Amino acid sequence: MKKLGIIGGIGPEATMSYYSEIIAGYQHRMGSLETLPEIVINSINMYHMFSLLEVQDYAAVATYLADAARELQQAGADFGLMCGNTPHIVFERIQEQVDLPLLSIITPSLKAAQDKGLRRLGLLGTKFTMQHDFFTVPFIRTGIDIITPSPEDQTYIHRKIVEELENGIVLEQTRQEMIRLITTMIHSNHLDGIILGCTELPLLLQNTDIPVDILDIAKLHIQQAVEDICA
Repeated sequence: MKKLGIIGGIGPEATMSYYSEIIAGYQHRMGSLETLPEIVINSINMYHMFSLLEVQDYAAVATYLADAARELQQAGADFGLMCGNTPHIVFERIQEQVDLPLLSIITPSLKAAQDKGLRRLGLLGTKFTMQHDFFTVPFIRTGIDIITPSPEDQTYIHRKIVEELENGIVLEQTRQEMIRLITTMIHSNHLDGIILGCTELPLLLQNTDIPVDILDIAKLHIQQAVEDICA
């Protein structure tokens, strides 16, 4: 069994979900509740990371996260992951600075889209995810189109993620507005799937809310992490 290191706090709600769901997935895989994976969590300050991203200081973001990864390695982790999509904007820069192998959230998401035969996907997430191409480029290279919401809808989605979901606040009014927004995107752009590109969005949206395939990137990331622990 490999020891997993998690860079958490991006945000706290996702960190708790990753921890509990990795344990549940590992126990299911092992066929026993009387076993646990070895996990080390290093919880960083998400708001400090956001402040660096706001001024586009990507070198500082990479250094901040690389330092967190080194601490995980010093604690005995064999591989690591970041329980948020946004910091993957500097994933390659982080990996260049550390020896600890990092599991990208993008790789299992792309594989799932290909396995399902999806061709046109809507992407929701923080503004950093929706306005940059670090997540979309791997999909586009394989012939999958990625559509993002309008600028106004991007502002709304980002605000709800940061002000509500990152703090564990789940409001029915927000859920209904998000469903309306997504449904409009689907019909206007002939989408066959939606990517929940923020690891907190599953707190708000379920498969039954949307009339197309949903790619829950957090769930896919967790499943891959369990496989890698057992490899």
